[in-house]
Amino acid sequence: MYDSNLSPEPSIDYPLYQSKKGNYFIGQTPFLSGQTKQALAALVNPPHSNRNLYLNAMTITNPSSYDLSAEFYLDCTFDTNTVSDLVSCTNTSLCPLPIPIGEIQYLPVTTQPPAHGISIFSRIVSPNSTLVVDGGQIILGPGKSILIYIGSFLPVAFDQIRFAFGWWEENRCNCPHCF
Repeated sequence: MYDSNLSPEPSIDYPLYQSKKGNYFIGQTPFLSGQTKQALAALVNPPHSNRNLYLNAMTITNPSSYDLSAEFYLDCTFDTNTVSDLVSCTNTSLCPLPIPIGEIQYLPVTTQPPAHGISIFSRIVSPNSTLVVDGGQIILGPGKSILIYIGSFLPVAFDQIRFAFGWWEENRCNCPHCF
């Protein structure tokens, strides 16, 4: 017997649901050179965004033949105006495509690790590989960031490195001035 209360849509993962709504974004930095044996990239939520960014994944692509060290920091501040334009909404069926609030910022040349912030964990990135890190527990409120720093405890030369982030965005509340 047919139950008229059944939904015709199967259960879907929440990130896919956000993608259907046009709230999921993915992007990367260009390839960064290791001129100073260090580099960094961050997913940044601007201070007055009135949105939360829900980090889903981070990747580090290491095409070099050296192990690299990666350190992850919350709430770092660093001076850069370099924002990646290699970002897109993952639901490309929407027209026009939604524009993200979150920004992927990077410093291709740096000489020291972040001075502020909370170091939350570190990883070794194997040669000729891409490290994928699940960020599913991290929520960035307005003015907050997550930063990936390369080069502290394994300061070796590298030719290129690329960082990528996947996240969705949700308004912090439903009041009229938040939209």
